[in-house]
Amino acid sequence: METSFIVFNVIALIVVIVAAFRIGATVTKATKKEASEKENLISYEECVALNTKKFNYETFTDARDGETYRTVKIGNQIWMVDNLRFKTEESYAPGNDEMNIAKYGRLYTWTAALGIPADFSEQSPAKDMEMYHNIRQDNYQGIAPDGWHIPSYKEWEQLLENLPKNSNGDELRSECFWGNPGEDSFGFFALPAGYRFDNGAFCRFGKRARFWCKDEYGKSNAYRLSITNNSVDIEGVYRSDALSVRCVKNA
Repeated sequence: METSFIVFNVIALIVVIVAAFRIGATVTKATKKEASEKENLISYEECVALNTKKFNYETFTDARDGETYRTVKIGNQIWMVDNLRFKTEESYAPGNDEMNIAKYGRLYTWTAALGIPADFSEQSPAKDMEMYHNIRQDNYQGIAPDGWHIPSYKEWEQLLENLPKNSNGDELRSECFWGNPGEDSFGFFALPAGYRFDNGAFCRFGKRARFWCKDEYGKSNAYRLSITNNSVDIEGVYRSDALSVRCVKNA
């Protein structure tokens, strides 16, 4: 009996030690991950200077408000390198801080980005057939400046075709602000502006970038491109959320 009791205690002790080791390892990994997210000390200004030298950006000025945007050619497309900053109804400052707009642009609901009534955040634009057909046309402008438009699903796919297979978005992320700095191979300069829920909560600022597609996805969703610290994908999201807008030049 005493031998069995001793063996039981030894086994229990081993189990506790192994569990503690695993927990410690997990905590260490988490700590390292958090630390790495705090170690990105590359400034926005340094990022801009490096990219401007590397990609020789051109610029475009929005006649509506005088805002100037950098532009870059990726494949057969010309993209704005900066998120749209045009102020309109249903647009918000990333992280709920107006100081962020100059760097991160604004966040827009889907209907604001497309320049259509907010009623269509929860019903199909097909309720208005003329508007529906306009949205489905190539180069649908929405709130983009003249000569530019809100990207379609196919145009985002075309951009992603430039990336290696199984890419984690590294080629699109900027070197600054991300916990996992990107290589920004094409000069796209994606910044983690986060997004806003329709209840007013701002989420994932500094950790995620989401950009609208013009195409609807079901009754109350629309497609968006998402970039995180380790992934890139196109999926549906509520139209009432507020995301970044990146414009592409008319073909």
